[in-house]
Amino acid sequence: MENQAEKVYVKVNQKWQRATKTGEQDDKVSVMTNDGQAFNLPKNSKFLEPIASKEQKFAYGDVKEQLEGQYISYAKLPESVRDNLVEGKEYFHESTYISEGELKEGAKMVQMVYDRNLGSRLDVQYRRNEPVTLDKARAYNHTFSADEFERMVDKKDFVVFQGSTNDGEVFQKLAYFEPRIQDIRTKSALSTNTYFYGEKLTTKQADSLNKGQEIEMVIKSKKHGVKPYLVSYSPRRESYITKNVDLAKAKNIEVHQDEKKKPRSRGMKV
Repeated sequence: MENQAEKVYVKVNQKWQRATKTGEQDDKVSVMTNDGQAFNLPKNSKFLEPIASKEQKFAYGDVKEQLEGQYISYAKLPESVRDNLVEGKEYFHESTYISEGELKEGAKMVQMVYDRNLGSRLDVQYRRNEPVTLDKARAYNHTFSADEFERMVDKKDFVVFQGSTNDGEVFQKLAYFEPRIQDIRTKSALSTNTYFYGEKLTTKQADSLNKGQEIEMVIKSKKHGVKPYLVSYSPRRESYITKNVDLAKAKNIEVHQDEKKKPRSRGMKV
């Protein structure tokens, strides 16, 4: 098994991609990309970058180039923000600028995403001047219904919907209202290709979690063995929320016991 240190990012034909380091001699490094291209390049090349952690999904150099295309200074970002961006997490960027002698402000949500046709790209969503209205609530050729809109904006829920490309490709997405940009924001829906603690989700599990349901699932670990948990999914954070089943049941019992208790009447003795 190859260790993490052997995995790198390289930039080939204007595209950052993963590769495996296959050799090293003097000041040269030999690599092979995931699509089978083998070549040598200098050790200190700005187009060669080691993978820093298993959570990393994009090269730091890739993020830097994409941000600068949006006039966001990579050098001025805190290190934690850079780390989040290479892990594919979103970042809300606020800035000010001078226009016609006035100080203006702007804001946008940015996030590195992977497109199977275009490769990596920076998804940019600008903040609306006014909150989105029902007649403007659209995404991926889907027009949200009044019920979907109310659930997102008023009830702060997320909804699963069927989107499509102009070429007719159909897929599922998750949507919710994001107050920071005053607009509907979308994220990828869970599927049978999504992993939960090393195991792929079943169709039933993915569908339930996409609908916002809390379901019971098991987590396997060397330390605790196999244990059941109540699991839900947050598209905002793009992460699972887990609760210990036994603790949840214990709290539920306590609530019911408290409801059964009747207040003592304080009668007057005569």
